[in-house]
Amino acid sequence: MINTNISSNKKGSRGHIEIFLYRAPKKNHNEMAEVNRQSRDFFTKHGASGFEVFSLDSRENVMEFVNLSKTISASEEEEVWLEIQSYRDAEHVKEFTANMQGDKSIEPIYKRFMELITPGSIVTFGGLARLRKYPNSEILK
Repeated sequence: MINTNISSNKKGSRGHIEIFLYRAPKKNHNEMAEVNRQSRDFFTKHGASGFEVFSLDSRENVMEFVNLSKTISASEEEEVWLEIQSYRDAEHVKEFTANMQGDKSIEPIYKRFMELITPGSIVTFGGLARLRKYPNSEILK
């Protein structure tokens, strides 16, 4: 994936991430980058530790691994985008959500985002916690 240089990250603050995976027509690249820049500013203003955006740079399967472009049915005319929001932990996500409540400035950004993604497509998302300790392993201490 190519980092579109729409990022903000505070060191040592990624115990929890929220990821968003979506597709958008290539013709919308510049506008999508601008919407993500505005989103980054909103999220960091309200306390997110980080906000990074990437676009997929390869569509080939590798060995038995299926490329993301295929799992979300992206055509050759579409880009695959990945957004990563970083937080200290799940409690920090709740704090962020409380901080942003009532700030209507995100509404036109969200509206424009929904206009720019591929019509009829979905945004896949999920929250993930850093593995602190893995049983019987020294790898993730």
